[in-house]
Amino acid sequence: MPTNKNDIHIITNFTQVGGAEEMLIRYVNNIQNKKSIIISLMGISPLMTNKLQENVEVVCLNCNSAFDLLFSPIKLNKLLRKYQPNIIYSWMYHANFAAALTSFLYRIKIPVIWGVRHSLDDLSAEGVSTKLAIYAGKLFCNIPAKVIYCAERAMKQHIEFGYSTLENSIYIPNGYNFETSKVRCFDKSHWVFGAAGRFHEAKDYRTLFLAMAPILVKYSNANLRIAGRGITIKNHEIIQYIQDAGINIEQVELLGQVSNMPRFYNSIDFFILSSKTEGFPNVLAEAAGYGCVTFSTNAGDASIIVNDKQRVVEIGDYKGLTKSIEQVINYSSKKLNFISKESSQCIRDNYSIKAISKQIFSVGKNI
Repeated sequence: MPTNKNDIHIITNFTQVGGAEEMLIRYVNNIQNKKSIIISLMGISPLMTNKLQENVEVVCLNCNSAFDLLFSPIKLNKLLRKYQPNIIYSWMYHANFAAALTSFLYRIKIPVIWGVRHSLDDLSAEGVSTKLAIYAGKLFCNIPAKVIYCAERAMKQHIEFGYSTLENSIYIPNGYNFETSKVRCFDKSHWVFGAAGRFHEAKDYRTLFLAMAPILVKYSNANLRIAGRGITIKNHEIIQYIQDAGINIEQVELLGQVSNMPRFYNSIDFFILSSKTEGFPNVLAEAAGYGCVTFSTNAGDASIIVNDKQRVVEIGDYKGLTKSIEQVINYSSKKLNFISKESSQCIRDNYSIKAISKQIFSVGKNI
């Protein structure tokens, strides 16, 4: 198969920063000597396009309703004829469905590779649109040549669900570009705890605040710093969570969307993920890569990233999370520094974008 043609990447939306969007940007920016085309079903924004290199083109289909999505194959087919790609990569459920429907309706022979970046930990909590996309995708499970999962747990769940088969499923974790990390002193007099992620039910911020409340009360000089879309002082729901947990609002920093995440990770000592559902949680891996001592609920592949049973609790178990954090923060500074350095090196060795990109590229090359 010739390798000098374009690769097409179909994604649901390309207007805001998310795990799938960031991974797509890292991947296409790492591909040299060929052009990549990103097709966004919904929208695009300068926030995202400014992150791309010159050899990446972005096309928007403006599918802003379920009706638009059903008719997206007409537009997709025209673009496929124009660009004549070797491979069609799709990212996330809606994009997977659109790619499969287009392939089915127009009998397209170009191999389709689905991307799944989400687990089925709590399918009932998903929105109606996402549920429909998952079930619709299940009907087209024979279309993709391969389905790439960024989490082992998610792959097992989807195979059991019937979204893909064991034969066409492959696990490739996310990859990262890491900058220099800060060496921490883990000084009890000014500990900084952190969390990151958009404000969404799946991130379960209520559990985070309930878990952190006893710790912030006990250590009045400690702070909780949170970054993410919708995480601002104007969010009345999150303010209510803080008040209900009995936390002093002055100990909490709500930063909203942060453009410089490496600086954020380097500004905190401990990172907590409280999610109900995840695939391969990017923020947890990034935090560990920057030397934060991490804690998490057992969502997606979090336990693989943390790699310490003592720092992983069951989903929604805020009391267990409090206990875990209290035990670990009482370690000596020397032991905390050892955990920090060991975790950082492990993540950087195994999840570099260069190594992960090679794995993704090889999937398309060997079809």
